[in-house]
Amino acid sequence: MRAGDLNRRVRIERRAAKPYGELIEWDLVSATWANVRFLSGSEVIAADAPISRVSASVRIRYRKGIRAGMRVTIDDLIMRIEAVQPDLARREHIDLVCVIDER
Repeated sequence: MRAGDLNRRVRIERRAAKPYGELIEWDLVSATWANVRFLSGSEVIAADAPISRVSASVRIRYRKGIRAGMRVTIDDLIMRIEAVQPDLARREHIDLVCVIDER
C-alpha cells in the first residue's frame, strides 16, 4: 500500500462504557491516515421524513480491533462503520464500509 494514497487524517472511535442514563461518549481507538471514497448517495422516506443516506469506503492500514458499530470521524463529519473488510491474504489494509445518515 502506497503511503501517498492515504491522504486524509481520520479518527476511529468506540462507544465509552457509561452507566445507564448518561450521555453517550466516544473513546479514541486510533488516529490514522486513510483513503476515503464516497460511493453513493440516496434519499428515502422513513416515518414520513426524508432521510439522506451516503455510503463511503475508508481504507486504512491493517490493524486488529476495528469492529462494526464503531465510528470514523473526519473533521466534523461522523460516519458509522457498518462492516469491516480486512485484506486477510496480505494483511496490508482494511476497508471500512461506512454510512452517514442525515435526518
